[in-house]
Amino acid sequence: MLTNYHTHCDRCQHAEGSVEDYVKQAIIDGFGILGMSDHLPYPHHDYGFRMDFAEIWDYIYDVRECQEKYGNRIQVLLGFESEYLRSQRRYYEELLTEYGAQYLVLGQHFFEADGDLKSAYYLSDTADCVAYARSISEALDTGCYSLLAHPDIVGVCCLEWDRHMDEMTDIIIDSALRNRVPLEINANGVRRGYITDSLGAHYMYPHFKFWEKVAESGAEVVISADCHTPALLSDSAMDKCRTIARNWRLNVVEEISLSKIE
Repeated sequence: MLTNYHTHCDRCQHAEGSVEDYVKQAIIDGFGILGMSDHLPYPHHDYGFRMDFAEIWDYIYDVRECQEKYGNRIQVLLGFESEYLRSQRRYYEELLTEYGAQYLVLGQHFFEADGDLKSAYYLSDTADCVAYARSISEALDTGCYSLLAHPDIVGVCCLEWDRHMDEMTDIIIDSALRNRVPLEINANGVRRGYITDSLGAHYMYPHFKFWEKVAESGAEVVISADCHTPALLSDSAMDKCRTIARNWRLNVVEEISLSKIE
């Protein structure tokens, strides 16, 4: 059964296509489960690249409408991709208990460290990667998240792999195993293409050094499109991710556990 739990839509202001457009494409492509997980808006701050908070109920309505309309052909899930900020923990819990979200994807695009917010895309010191990993560990320990998106996204910073990167990887894997949260191989990393450094030519993410350790650990892995247009739900990058997972002998699963927060 084909599944995808990392799906965006045009409400995030940097994607194309409505929720229904993605559901229709998923049916054509033969998916059994499609999880909609657009970027989470925050009630008191705009972090950019996401819907306005005023749109959140419209997004929820769109997903629920598709659940009713297409429920006999595909299972459509209501979710959000969310960063974790300690001050917003109650909000994350409310999404699952009061807003009706069925799951949250942790996409730690930015994180708290030393009293500041740091972007995972613009790190200049590998020591910051350890702080990034610790923020992920704290997030997963809350029990709010069902999937960890692009855990190795710091690869876009093109930092040389060192002991801090190894420590980052160990922290993330240990947390995923402890909380039984799958790690995501993200097709957007494949779409970005190769870089060349002292390790040779490789993807920024999925970074082979990270996933070598995941393979050794036996941690569960999910392959996701992270699509921002319907055509990318089942493109060549997804095929390459599946090949990578087979070659690296990763423990790929098709279904994730939905939220148990009550």
